[in-house]
Amino acid sequence: MSKPILFLAVPLMAFALTTRVRAEHAKISLEVATAREQVTAYADQTPPEWGKNPRPVLKAKVNEPIRINYLLTNVYPHKTLENVVVHFFIAPQKKVGQKELPDLKGDVVMETAFDMDFKPGGKAGQRSTLKITTPGVYLVRIETRNTQSDHEHFAAIDLVVTESERMKDER
Repeated sequence: MSKPILFLAVPLMAFALTTRVRAEHAKISLEVATAREQVTAYADQTPPEWGKNPRPVLKAKVNEPIRINYLLTNVYPHKTLENVVVHFFIAPQKKVGQKELPDLKGDVVMETAFDMDFKPGGKAGQRSTLKITTPGVYLVRIETRNTQSDHEHFAAIDLVVTESERMKDER
């Protein structure tokens, strides 16, 4: 291998290896479903706060049961992640695909948080069913905080809630 090619190959291999290692501490799946449709989002990472991947979109009707299920797994084979905060929320946002995170000091539909030590292969999850009573666009997001890393992981779905035809007719 010539010196110029070797000069370029070594940094590129180092970048590829560190990028791969950088993304390895959490596996997340987030499922949001109605009786008609289900969408699933998988782990993305910060920075930036809105991640690198486009969010799936689910459409629901006002007062329709919405099922939410998430599972977060520590994929480090030999490292315990200590004092990790698992934060979940559903909050209104202005539009589908919005980059800025919604203000969680306002009208939040649901919010939970807990901290725990994730042993290798350790898992945390939640299943919920809820109804949203106000039409709008909502962000459904599960995220990690305090992983002692230079980035955090999350999974997110945009939820669009509209009035049913019957509700429109009643007006």
